[in-house]
Amino acid sequence: MAVKRYIFALTLATLLAPSVTSEGQAINQERDKYTLFTMPYNMRPLTLYRGELQVYAGYKFAVRTQSYNSDGDVVQLKNTGTGSVYHYYFVDLKYGVTSFLELAAETNLIRRGIRSESASYIATTLTSTDRISVNKLTEVKGLGDILLMASVRPPIQYRWFDFSVTGGMFLPSSKYEPKQPTNSVVTSSTAANSYTINYHYNYTNGYGVVVYLLSASAKMSVKKFSAEADWTFKTPQKEGKNIRWEETLVDKAFSYYDKTYQYLLSDAYTLNTSLHYQATGWFDINLNGSFEKTNGGWTEYWGNKYTNPETRLVTLEPGFELQISPKLTIYQVAGFPLKGKNSDAPFYLFTTIKFSNFPFLR
Repeated sequence: MAVKRYIFALTLATLLAPSVTSEGQAINQERDKYTLFTMPYNMRPLTLYRGELQVYAGYKFAVRTQSYNSDGDVVQLKNTGTGSVYHYYFVDLKYGVTSFLELAAETNLIRRGIRSESASYIATTLTSTDRISVNKLTEVKGLGDILLMASVRPPIQYRWFDFSVTGGMFLPSSKYEPKQPTNSVVTSSTAANSYTINYHYNYTNGYGVVVYLLSASAKMSVKKFSAEADWTFKTPQKEGKNIRWEETLVDKAFSYYDKTYQYLLSDAYTLNTSLHYQATGWFDINLNGSFEKTNGGWTEYWGNKYTNPETRLVTLEPGFELQISPKLTIYQVAGFPLKGKNSDAPFYLFTTIKFSNFPFLR
């Protein structure tokens, strides 16, 4: 608990950092809006310029065809009928209070469906033989929690090295309790003793508790080449409560009841490293490596607490940054899973559009 109190204090201090100004951080007349809008990646600091407003809108399309088991071996999901796709959208708003203090807010929306392989059974009694087909669809959709962040960097002009620290928290703003299943039983119109059971489970997108975030980033540039690394740690404030739906099928009709259970989210760690080449002033090519890990935490089942499995995932992400106008920039990233443990391993394409402006600078 002492560690979490320290993280909370550091996060709160970062979020409430004073809006300090200095002569060195004032925007020079020579560095007009056009110059700041078109500043290439290898010359930009890790936080926004004073008075700069940026809005990001992103879309990730992911194809889940494989996963990694507890031994780190690849499992081909398409062979078992559990391959799927998911759609992830996010919006991020950032504002430079000074040239070394940045505030941000972010949220997301996810739509994901996992359709398991259909199965068929034959149930025989003294009077009849029933043919039963079973389908299962698990859906996850909805808005995510709101993330509030503040980032600070040294109050000096960026030349070749920069460093920043970010603190934030996820506010449990989304509806995290799962909706009641919408299962159904369909009787065949051609065979009275044949019917299909469709299991349809509905989950939402949210943590259900406050989650703290702490991150540190470093960047170094030499001429047209740059290297950047960031480390992020997320931890829950406390244990949470949720509901789990139980179902009963009698005479081809489902009945449901919910049961409350407790949980503690796992701690999550992310390490990103990237290499950049500034081909021209408006085009940056980059190669990113990502390592994600979760451990700790537990989930209650039938009154007993079971430790959450540790997960790992290593991903390679080639991408580029293309500035198509002074205020508009496009980012494109492709993700290729390389190694993991107890984790999905999707291939994905991530497209982000950034709009920049200085609303209070004329």
